Amino acid sequence: MNLKKRALIFLIVILIMAVFIRAYSLLEAVNEKDQSEEIVEIRAGMSGREISNLLAEEGLIKSADAFYILIRLRNLNLRSGHYNFSPADDAFTIAESLVRGDEIQFQLTIPEGFTIREIIERLYNLERPDYEREKLAEAFNNYALELDFKEAELEREEIIELAEGLVIPDTYRFPLGFSEEQLVRALLNNFNQRRLPSLREAAAESKFDAYQLLIIASLIETEGKVERENELIASVIYNRLEIGMPLQLDATVQYVLAERKTRLFYVDLEVESPYNTYQINRLPPAPIANPGDKAILAAVEPAESDYLFYFAREDGSHVFTESYQEHLEKQRQLN
Repeated sequence: MNLKKRALIFLIVILIMAVFIRAYSLLEAVNEKDQSEEIVEIRAGMSGREISNLLAEEGLIKSADAFYILIRLRNLNLRSGHYNFSPADDAFTIAESLVRGDEIQFQLTIPEGFTIREIIERLYNLERPDYEREKLAEAFNNYALELDFKEAELEREEIIELAEGLVIPDTYRFPLGFSEEQLVRALLNNFNQRRLPSLREAAAESKFDAYQLLIIASLIETEGKVERENELIASVIYNRLEIGMPLQLDATVQYVLAERKTRLFYVDLEVESPYNTYQINRLPPAPIANPGDKAILAAVEPAESDYLFYFAREDGSHVFTESYQEHLEKQRQLN
């Protein structure tokens, strides 16, 4: 090999190395010292070129062309969603995150006893995502209709919130890009998978169907302030239902009032509603809250008692009695 050929080969190698080094440098972090984060929305249907251009415009990569070549050479499938990226992230890290779908998530905590209206209000008040009350309410009603309670004869025209009771209180994490419909479907699917089968299993050995057990659990959740009393409250509910006695539960009246009151008056107890258990001698037509696991357990496994009455002490616990006369006597003793 003569000297000219050697020189040419050497020059080509040098050029290739220079191109490689240049290309690699374009895939390095824009600024390794800048740890600030930028939220980027990768919309569904965006092409690789559009994603590359967007990242470059946001100052998160050095070169749209270099990033595009990277994802094409590796045949990467990038996922849509909301992502947190920093100028300190190199192009490889960003690409890998987009492939994995490492979306930003937000946390939603639903306490035991929350109603659908309270859940909607909590979602509406989130800084992000920006949810709309009307869309959330519509989604809850629409997807509640999909849940299969064939064993229950639902009086839908009497029900205030079709999805009431169908959300399991818990702390959830959802992608920031979830729409109202996606979020509600996820919540109700969770109920369908985790809770409905066990309710049906319990109903097979009960006089009550799965939906009625859910209603009873919601009554226990809203009436019981001390968990150890849940089974006793359940026994009072079952004992009254057994003899056709009105349940007379304040929580059912609170549910239909425009605003929850610290104290109910006699006029409140006369409100006309199929939920008002002072006016009816049966269960309300639907749950009045979303019960937790312990209230569900109490509904399925109530205590054995002859109690028909109870009233609350100042600390939230209750005094249980078998007769109305004893009920009045205990109240006089403690007041």
